[in-house]
Amino acid sequence: MGKRFKLHIDRNAEFELDLAPLLAVMVKLVPVLLISSAFVQMMIIETELPQVVQEAIKKQEADPGAAKISVAVTKTEGVKITLTEKGQAHIEVVGLNQDKTIDYPALHAKFVELKKSHPAVFKIDIQPESDVAYKDIVKVMDEARKAREANLKFPVKDEKTGKETTTEYMFPEIVFGNTMDG
Repeated sequence: MGKRFKLHIDRNAEFELDLAPLLAVMVKLVPVLLISSAFVQMMIIETELPQVVQEAIKKQEADPGAAKISVAVTKTEGVKITLTEKGQAHIEVVGLNQDKTIDYPALHAKFVELKKSHPAVFKIDIQPESDVAYKDIVKVMDEARKAREANLKFPVKDEKTGKETTTEYMFPEIVFGNTMDG
């Protein structure tokens, strides 16, 4: 019989890790990501609100008993505006036109009416349904933000001076209430 060959494995042997393939992938991937990021744009509308309006918004957020306005936007019913004041909710609906679109002039008139009756409110919660188009949500926000008529101003009290001033802003602070819904 022949001599048996016994394979000897050195368990303490060192080996080198070849990182060249990983580096090659990274060198190719980084320029692709940099070039593609040039095509991605984030749109943020950054506007400076008057100091008086900013202070009024902070005061409204600090007051738990302040009136709250929430706006629900649906494709089937239109816009439902809920005013919650002193624990009571008043609901008004601005329906759709005959062509099944939101009646924006009527919606704007409703926002002006709400602002005139509640001049201390500058913040609204908007809750669009998932099937409402983004452009419709933006139009609703535009209708709520400012008065269309240039000469229409709303009173706001300056807390520092105690004087009453005016602003053209109705509801510049818009918060999405259902962003975590699927």
